Amino acid sequence: MSTLSQSVRRWLKPILFLTLVVPAVVACGAETKPLTGLFYNEDNSHFFAAEHFPPGKAGEVIDKYVDIVAGAGVKVYFCNTQSRRTNYASRVWDSYWDGYDPDGPDDQPFLKPLPPQDRRGSRNCLDNMLAVHRQGIDYPARVIERCRHNAMSPWISLRMNDCHYSDNLTNPFHGRFWRENPQFCRKNSPDYQASCLDYAHPEVRNFFKALIVETLDRYDIDGLELDFMREPYSFSAGKEAEGVPILTEWIRDIRKLVDAAAAKRGHPVRLGVRVPSRPETSTAIGLDAVGWAREGLIDLLVATPRWHTLEFDMPLAHWRELMGTSKTTLAGGLEALYRPWRGGPASLASPEIATGAAVSVLANGADGVYLFNYPQGNWPLPVFQKTLKPMNSLDALLKQPRCVGITFRDITTPAENYKSPLPAIGKELAFCIKLGPISKNHGACNLRIGLLPSQGASASPPTTTVNGKHCELRSDATDATNDGLRMLSFNIPAVALTEAGVLEIKIVGTDQKELTIQRIEASLEGQL
Repeated sequence: MSTLSQSVRRWLKPILFLTLVVPAVVACGAETKPLTGLFYNEDNSHFFAAEHFPPGKAGEVIDKYVDIVAGAGVKVYFCNTQSRRTNYASRVWDSYWDGYDPDGPDDQPFLKPLPPQDRRGSRNCLDNMLAVHRQGIDYPARVIERCRHNAMSPWISLRMNDCHYSDNLTNPFHGRFWRENPQFCRKNSPDYQASCLDYAHPEVRNFFKALIVETLDRYDIDGLELDFMREPYSFSAGKEAEGVPILTEWIRDIRKLVDAAAAKRGHPVRLGVRVPSRPETSTAIGLDAVGWAREGLIDLLVATPRWHTLEFDMPLAHWRELMGTSKTTLAGGLEALYRPWRGGPASLASPEIATGAAVSVLANGADGVYLFNYPQGNWPLPVFQKTLKPMNSLDALLKQPRCVGITFRDITTPAENYKSPLPAIGKELAFCIKLGPISKNHGACNLRIGLLPSQGASASPPTTTVNGKHCELRSDATDATNDGLRMLSFNIPAVALTEAGVLEIKIVGTDQKELTIQRIEASLEGQL
């Protein structure tokens, strides 16, 4: 598979023909409307792991799942169809179930590389994917059809360099291209991303292009997303700058394919990307998303963390400034994990945390909120829908209870010399939390500080001020759910709050004793 197969070339022909014959304009001269509302990405495998597909019922199960997302107010639905294999019967890539015997034993050659304790769960997911296929259902096509039924815009999201299970290349997760072509992997990167493919090789670019061609030819979508956050490392370490023009030229080619598909379908087809939360970081690793937007190559740019935690301080206004007059939609991505510091304990984002992050996205200049890894099941269904619906507008979000914490960036470059804000150690410590706009009829506002467990309850709590105003201690207790941190809760007086919701926090240890702070967050009750 190091070169394009005859079948791949056959799939390329219709798109290449349209690229040459049809002008690269929006289909039929139609005016492309701006993207608005809440964006939602459905993982390529979670749905199959979580659901059950009785004989003849696969289509109904898919419909119900999509209906629930629509009921949560989602406007744009991103159906992720692959990682290193596809969840449908592809003609150009390996499908998840290729090589798997559903009637075979747990130790069959396909499953043997998996730890015995993981085989049952993997089989459940594989069996479900295969059941959908054997019932005559093309999963992405059914999702697209149901999205249109619900007036949601259907997109397909493709992961551009997924490298799960990179520590074991015999894992059945990996397709043949990775196993048979180690020469195309990144160099000088002895870590988790070492098995990512290097886009400097034309064979790699053609491998992904074949999947894109198949997707555009096979599925009537409103948009195609290239997800560079699975994974963002597209070139060998030290070769990123050389890779920028290579990848930009490739994006130009993909844009032509997308425009040709739009002409064929008779309606606009957009192109989007997911990239790291900071523009300088994105460019430094070879992803010139700002340049792509300014050149008009992309219609959607999602700035986002990778997965370790969500971020509350993404520089979305700076992204907007750099993009200039580009009409590209700018969205801020929310991950589902909340982790205050690298290596620290993580938890699923609560509805209040997710709401706080969504407020940060919209209040800082983004056009929309983009949810990743927020499948049904993270929260009870009524909570899921109640939490997501307000994310369509800042005004609706500001009426909800919200919480904003200090976290860290999980994608950086060595040249940035980045240091995570937490843990913070010192006798006098200062932080800034941007809680977002605060209305006059807001509810109570509180500050929570998590101290290292060794700084136990016997020590007097530190003196704490917000915007120069003293904060009264509400509670002081050990939190067993957060590594036993000593959690201090303070009332933030209303007089300390500003309309913009910027909180300048100062914490001074009693008798100038040194503090180690591992968690800090501010919460605001909804409008009264």
